[in-house]
Amino acid sequence: DLAQPFGGGENKSESATKADTWPYGISTVEWSHHKLAPAGVPAWKFPINNSEILGYEGSAADGDQDAILGMVYTSQALGNPSDFVDTVVRSIISFASADLGFPDLYRTLPGGEKVFVPKLGSMWGGLTPPHGKYKTSQQAWCYSPGYFAPAHYRTFRDFLKRHWRKNFKDYLPPHLDGSKSTLKEMLEAFDSAVVAGYNIMYYSSCSSGTVSNWVGVEAPCEHDSQLHCPGVPWKHTPYVGSEGGTCAQSGTRFGAFGADASRSAWRMAMDYVLYREESHDVTIYDRHGQVDAEAKFGAQRFLNRIVVQYSTSTACDGGEPGACFINTTSPYRLANAYDLKFNATNTTCEGVPNEPESWWAGFMAYPTFTAFVAPYDEIGAEQMTNWMDTFASICNFSEVNLQDFTKGKKPKGNICLTSYFEASQAVIATMIMADNLRPIPKLHTWVPKHVEKVAIRKEEVVDLGLPKGTNSAGVIVVFGALAAVAAFVGGVKHRGRRLTYRELAQTQGESGKISVEAPLVTGVGDQA
Repeated sequence: DLAQPFGGGENKSESATKADTWPYGISTVEWSHHKLAPAGVPAWKFPINNSEILGYEGSAADGDQDAILGMVYTSQALGNPSDFVDTVVRSIISFASADLGFPDLYRTLPGGEKVFVPKLGSMWGGLTPPHGKYKTSQQAWCYSPGYFAPAHYRTFRDFLKRHWRKNFKDYLPPHLDGSKSTLKEMLEAFDSAVVAGYNIMYYSSCSSGTVSNWVGVEAPCEHDSQLHCPGVPWKHTPYVGSEGGTCAQSGTRFGAFGADASRSAWRMAMDYVLYREESHDVTIYDRHGQVDAEAKFGAQRFLNRIVVQYSTSTACDGGEPGACFINTTSPYRLANAYDLKFNATNTTCEGVPNEPESWWAGFMAYPTFTAFVAPYDEIGAEQMTNWMDTFASICNFSEVNLQDFTKGKKPKGNICLTSYFEASQAVIATMIMADNLRPIPKLHTWVPKHVEKVAIRKEEVVDLGLPKGTNSAGVIVVFGALAAVAAFVGGVKHRGRRLTYRELAQTQGESGKISVEAPLVTGVGDQA
């Protein structure tokens, strides 16, 4: 049996709770000022089978960040009760340490900027060294751009800013030299991870919007005992080192647009939606770590690459209602944009050297559809909406039982799969396109007064070397998995001090519904 918090550590005492034990960093804060249970990031596979525990060890950064983002929205839906905020804060701190390497796993660029590279989990990936006390458990210097979640990192940063309390500093992991880390350092680490991720994306993507599943970020220190030193992680990206090495995991190929990389589109769409201004222009550095003033890159520019690929390469105009399904229910005319059988162009390049997986896999196609939430100056707002309507009409749900899926038939369509991974990508993508990912007021930096229509300033237009046209309206996007939570706590209202999560639970009647009211998404929470 497990005798200590497992988290992202191995089955040894303090592996998850002490930064100076292997793996580096903390993945669990096992105590709380509220006298709550441990909180942090979990082992990647659950429930844990003690007889095969080695196969369950280590966190998975992609799942960790998605779960904690859900916790942030849940906290908001509950009215940010103090004990739940405490749990979220401890989870964010654990994520920063286990999955980003806070506070000591980073590189320093020539200008003095710290660079934290998102890891692939608590035990490997990113800048985790190949040897020494904190050596990686898998191939060294490996990174997946599909894990990069800038909107998540910014949201965690802003949640900490808004809800930080003085005694939360007691949860922070110390530096290896024994000195205390600070909130300021952790906020800087999240900002740094955003910049690093965008730079790696810049060097591991094509003009079509394809992205590599796995790439290299080799930047060794002089000694394996060092966790930070001067270095440029994207110096050789997409390759691992100067000799053109490769890396891969999860059954997907190095340097190819596939299942792991496919998530990049909706993760970038989320950054555009929640942080429109911050995500517009990100500082890009050259291979030597110097600022490249000529390079322009950000969420909208990346998404516009996909828009251009569809609008110039498909065998139909998705901006014209019905044009892509004349005499057919198949979306084959749309597939031309990325299907090599139809001679799709620009799907490989220096940053993505190997051929992509088939567009006909639902997990490949659906994430790309989210690109149309970001305006592109050559396509008007109505046409952009029509494109999303075209994508939404690929599947026929007329015989699906929307109340009980098991009692009806499956959706019909060539890429309308209901297996876990395919369906999850389709659900997330369609939720984003349907305006259901909304910024949290007073937390996210860009919140629309009216979500139905958004004006785009002229300076937001992206120049892709194509003729200028009409600006389009933006589409606001969400993490719809919280709909049940939102309905559950729909109107909780209280006076005076904020109720704790446990107190909220105690107000439930026999019906299971909370009997008092609280704000759903108001942005009013605990003050620092």
